[in-house]
Amino acid sequence: MSKHLRVGIAGCAGTGKTSLAEALSAKLGIPLLKSREITEDILKRDGYDFVSGIQIERFLATSGRPNELLRRTVEQQAASQFVTDRTVVDLAAYAVCELHDMDNMAVRRIIETCRKNVMVYTHIFMCPWKDVPIEDNKRRTLNPWYQFLIHTVEMGMLQEWGCKYTILSSKTTDERAKEILGIIGI
Repeated sequence: MSKHLRVGIAGCAGTGKTSLAEALSAKLGIPLLKSREITEDILKRDGYDFVSGIQIERFLATSGRPNELLRRTVEQQAASQFVTDRTVVDLAAYAVCELHDMDNMAVRRIIETCRKNVMVYTHIFMCPWKDVPIEDNKRRTLNPWYQFLIHTVEMGMLQEWGCKYTILSSKTTDERAKEILGIIGI
């Protein structure tokens, strides 16, 4: 592949980001960067119990974890080519939604770091929120209105930051992959 592609798939939980990133990585023949590799490592290290009833996003928003997630994501996405199922826009949105009433300066630093690092992507594709039951993978927050909030904040950030992005109109993973390949020109 002659193009150096850095494709970010953005969106709230349950919109198909990971399945789409996996399909794109295979079709493009470039590395897949999975957000789960970072979050599961932190969750396991810090003793998170998925059946505890503690919202996973709230757990990840405490004890310096947002800064660690951001640092490790930026390091992971320093690769010359990749498809990823989490962008820095996602991280900024979760920081705003989870930390907004805790530490104003910490949120500001995270947002500014994300704004600077969003330019690493050659393409950003947004998997839109949908008002349907979210598949329970025993990891994500199932509340559709929380996910709508994340989606809305992400859309606002993309617009505010002047990012070039595409909201995917296709519904299935295969259709979305074809839509993206057409946009990329492959």
